[in-house]
Amino acid sequence: MNNNKKTLILTVSVCLLPIILGIVLYNKLPEQMPIHFTMGDKIDNYAPKNIALFGIPIIMSIVQAICIIFTNKRNKLSNDEKPRILKIMEWFIPIITVLMYIIMIEVPLGSTVYVGKSVCLIIGISLIVIGNYIPKMSYEVGKSICHPAPKSEKSFRKMTKAMGYFSILIGIISLLLIIWI
Repeated sequence: MNNNKKTLILTVSVCLLPIILGIVLYNKLPEQMPIHFTMGDKIDNYAPKNIALFGIPIIMSIVQAICIIFTNKRNKLSNDEKPRILKIMEWFIPIITVLMYIIMIEVPLGSTVYVGKSVCLIIGISLIVIGNYIPKMSYEVGKSICHPAPKSEKSFRKMTKAMGYFSILIGIISLLLIIWI
């Protein structure tokens, strides 16, 4: 089995992993589960327990599978040729799924979870990591995954450097928002 298939199976499995937590805590959870929060940590949308506990991870695993399959098909890169940024992005949906699922479970169980701060923390760290790796992508790989392809290596370097700095800046702003939320 090649590395792309292993990554697909592993990341989809991680998206589905929270279902175990849902099964374990099923009887302790209310029939309506919070699935959306305002920036002030107020619940503004609910879903039936079965949809929240089982449907969301299944939907996220399908989205993850589609993203990986189309990315691999479109770019035709082996796992060894993939830039680190793509390898990191392959894990974005599974990590977000697990973290948000835990928040969704903790709130009805009475835990004090600062949803807005948690989201800003996740986004901030993700953007800083992504911003760090964008400029490290090779020009040859960049030509295969950027559409339209960059006209020259110089313009590609300029573009990736600007994108990296911008991503890091937005990540830092997201982390600073934690203070004000």
